[in-house]
Amino acid sequence: MIRPTLIRYTLTTLTALSSVSAAASDLSLGPAAIQKIVAQQLFTEQGRWYLVDSGPCHAYFDHPKIRLTDGRLILNAHLTARLGIPIGDDCAGTDLASDVTISAKPVGKGSSLTLDDIRFDRVDDGASRDAVNAIQQIAPQALPKTVSFDLLPLLDDKSISSIGVPVTVTQFRILNTTTTRDAVTITYNMSLKAP
Repeated sequence: MIRPTLIRYTLTTLTALSSVSAAASDLSLGPAAIQKIVAQQLFTEQGRWYLVDSGPCHAYFDHPKIRLTDGRLILNAHLTARLGIPIGDDCAGTDLASDVTISAKPVGKGSSLTLDDIRFDRVDDGASRDAVNAIQQIAPQALPKTVSFDLLPLLDDKSISSIGVPVTVTQFRILNTTTTRDAVTITYNMSLKAP
């Protein structure tokens, strides 16, 4: 015979366990992982991130190198630009080239990692610095202030297999993002599905 005390204890325990919500998980992305994600998502045209691509007139970053600080992602790159007015197959304007440092604050929303508050922290060449400052004053929309990339397709490309059963990520929701010198840590919830 089962005692009522044991039944009450079992029901109380099962109720408590079933009411516990799923715990969030952390994904810690070190500088090498962030470098690869940013390069694959932003530097998509022969290793270049185009800010302006108007045929012969253009401006792009290449040779990205990323490091992390407390709260910000630091991107060192080379800026190459031919700024002016397109005339046929040529650009009537000036050539610029400079090493630059831009920074952004990594934040998460939904399934996207966003580089927010993008700003130029350093432009080595004086003429390039003057041009960047002029562009920021005259046409601030020409230089992005935020860039987002969805992480769900990166997880969705491959199913996770456990004991021969394919498991697919159906939802990935970022709850919080923290940036330190060592990593961008993303706190998230994830839903999985198996047939």
